[in-house]
Amino acid sequence: MSHNRYSWFKVFAALVAGSLALASCSVAGDEDRARVTVIEDGEPVIKPVGIRLNYASATARAAIARGLVTFDEQGRVVPALAARWIVTDDGLSYIFRLNEAKWDDGRQVTSERIATLLRERVTELQPSRLGKDLQVIDEIISMTGRVIEIRLNSPSPNFLQLMAQPEMGLFRSGHGAGPMSELDSNRAYTLGIFNQVASDEDGEEGNEETQENEPSDDPRRVSLRSESAAKALARYTAGYTDLVLNGQFHHLPLVDEAGVSSNDMRLNPVAGLFGLKFLRMNGFWSLPDNREVLSMAIDRPALLTSFPKVTAWQSRQKIIPDALNATGINARPEWADMSMQDRQAFVREHIRRWEALEGPVLPLAVAIPDAAGADILFLRIQSDLRRVGLDARKVALGEDADVSLIDEIAPYDSAHWFLSRLTCAETPVCLNDADAKIAEANAATNLEIKARLYAEAEVLLVQHYNYIPLAVPVRWSISRPGQRGFAVNPRGWHPLNPLVGIPIS
Repeated sequence: MSHNRYSWFKVFAALVAGSLALASCSVAGDEDRARVTVIEDGEPVIKPVGIRLNYASATARAAIARGLVTFDEQGRVVPALAARWIVTDDGLSYIFRLNEAKWDDGRQVTSERIATLLRERVTELQPSRLGKDLQVIDEIISMTGRVIEIRLNSPSPNFLQLMAQPEMGLFRSGHGAGPMSELDSNRAYTLGIFNQVASDEDGEEGNEETQENEPSDDPRRVSLRSESAAKALARYTAGYTDLVLNGQFHHLPLVDEAGVSSNDMRLNPVAGLFGLKFLRMNGFWSLPDNREVLSMAIDRPALLTSFPKVTAWQSRQKIIPDALNATGINARPEWADMSMQDRQAFVREHIRRWEALEGPVLPLAVAIPDAAGADILFLRIQSDLRRVGLDARKVALGEDADVSLIDEIAPYDSAHWFLSRLTCAETPVCLNDADAKIAEANAATNLEIKARLYAEAEVLLVQHYNYIPLAVPVRWSISRPGQRGFAVNPRGWHPLNPLVGIPIS
């Protein structure tokens, strides 16, 4: 498996370590310094502006551009620009009272400007991953100099988790409001303590004279890098980074090859979608009954044991996590309690009858990342299908395929998030009846009715089999034992400021 593909890793790590030794100084054990490397499969850039942020860019944005609220290292919503808030009894209004704060040019943060920036940001983010979720916002109002009200179209119990997303951090004319400041973005993206400089006339918004943010002599620093998984792990094993973030399932063979201690491996208990999403309905796969036998044929627990580094990886047969289930509605497939042997026997007979009438079934074209972990996943699925008379072939992401692997973590706890990713606006293989049910749930103002409608929509989608759930997503980190300000959490999100003891506000 990974040996042939990554047997070069140790040689590569030695070369990287040598080059790092020439250019770096170790600061191990210095609590005022933290060195963080983020794994990115795409272009390894750190650019904390725009609407489609990679993980490294989102991490940088959250450090230098506060929103109303944010996540702490435990994944809990905590105050940021807002000092506190209340929610009206009907759940349709969130009222925030702002902290006394300044932008990094010294101008005062005011509710009028924050309300304007929030309205602009919500509009800007419509094409982004949060676009559909932000449609719950009806109106953003500045009530006084320090109070903002956000009115919703319908109750959203986890609205604060949505507002804590890094994309909701605000810039004013390129200026953030902390808790950290960008010090250098050339060699390594370096951040330090946010230094609120003084300004004339209390930094009024109308004063266009730019204030210089003088560097602070506070020694606390975080250096942030964005690199491939191989480089990130080589840097860690060479001792030149303290924390590696954003590891995914397909990177796991590299962790084994790098010899990272199991004591340093941290698995975040995230929720989300990890499975096969149908992209087209051709031939055999055009019928829900045939897509159902695909789901029945996959031995999920056996598949997950192929990745021994993540013994807590959990399989899934339905779309919405159990914690968000509506009482009294079971969305699990009808075959969920069948043994694997009985499922395989059922599928073999189903295939035999189909091929007797319609002819051979073409191999399922599966679009999946080009990585060793993805190869392992594909080969296990292919093996399961061959046991029942089916077959599969691997294609690259973006090429013509019957199904594509979807691997996304939920940014906040909401049944709507899971279902909205499987609507006709998001995927070509969809169900209008489910879309209508989801829309009805979105508009409902009673939370019990909303939950029931979402559950009914899930039942429809589970029976439609446009998405084949496999497991919860995997998001792992690597850190030295006792790393300050770091904790695994259900958001899979790790802010930088706690690593060096800088408070959010």
